Amino acid sequence: MERVFEAADQMSRLLFENGLKNMDFSWIFSEGGMAAAVVTGVIALLMILFGAKCKYLLFALQGFLTGVTAGLAVSWFFNLDGWVMIGISAAAGVILAAFEAVFRKFGAFVFSFAAIFVSALALAGGRGYLVLGIAAVVALIFAVLSAVFGDPMIIPVMGIGGGVLGGLVASRYVPYDSTIVFYAASAVLAVLGICIQYAVKSRKIAKMERRKVKEIREKKSVESEVEMARNVLDSDEGESTEE
Repeated sequence: MERVFEAADQMSRLLFENGLKNMDFSWIFSEGGMAAAVVTGVIALLMILFGAKCKYLLFALQGFLTGVTAGLAVSWFFNLDGWVMIGISAAAGVILAAFEAVFRKFGAFVFSFAAIFVSALALAGGRGYLVLGIAAVVALIFAVLSAVFGDPMIIPVMGIGGGVLGGLVASRYVPYDSTIVFYAASAVLAVLGICIQYAVKSRKIAKMERRKVKEIREKKSVESEVEMARNVLDSDEGESTEE
């Protein structure tokens, strides 16, 4: 259990000092190694290929990770350790995950803000209040639009966020200039993900429309048959009356 406490304490220190102070999250790959790269790559592919379809799962996952991250950073800031730090981090992660999964507009807002904010910072490659301010404004715009319009705006968020994550992973494990690979991979994956998800969404909408048209036709067909049967009965009654 001591190792668990030491690992949590080290992670909280890195999150607060490198992550929040310097906005540098490269230590995730250097400290986490291949496991961190694999997990990040899987999340990136999920966002790129199935983001809109699995959005509530991703909302909950992002909420849990954000809550745990915030809990660890706060614990380091207030010099908390041991079970107190783990309890605060776990509780924050579970609560935020539940909120994002249950209150879906809230989940779309928080997820979109976090995904675009981190992506903008990674793409800008700079620090300082100006970069943070621009990234926050762009992220806020995407977050509000995603909460209001749903999938039409969540799909670009998934594509951009997944593309940047994939670009980060790709740039760590190629023997070329990592900056060029990062931007190229991020752009290609983002465009690919957005196109794929819009195509899937359009097919789904087209399928629903065809089903609705079919139901309307069947309803009209039944109504016309009933009308024809009624006309036949009326004509039979007319003939019997004349006789």
